[in-house]
Amino acid sequence: MSNTQDPRTETLAETENYMAWRADEPDGETTYYLQLGRATVNFFMEEWDELLASIPELTRAIPNDDGMYAVSFDNVDIWMDDEDWSEFLQLLRDLAK
Repeated sequence: MSNTQDPRTETLAETENYMAWRADEPDGETTYYLQLGRATVNFFMEEWDELLASIPELTRAIPNDDGMYAVSFDNVDIWMDDEDWSEFLQLLRDLAK
């Protein structure tokens, strides 16, 4: 017997190390998640829409002097090297399809 309190989830995009998915909660709220390695960031609908709108800007990002890319989500900064950044951009491109 299934528990009606469990959210219904759907994978939106996935790479080797990263994943984006959505959870339709029993209360009617939809929550989105980005799992970036060991970090998982959750988004409400409005925040997710902002992330999707920022994809063109993110694809034009350049690394800092140490060759690192940074992405910030509501007081959380995630730093990525070139390989991780490329994988992150692939995830975003898959989401934009």
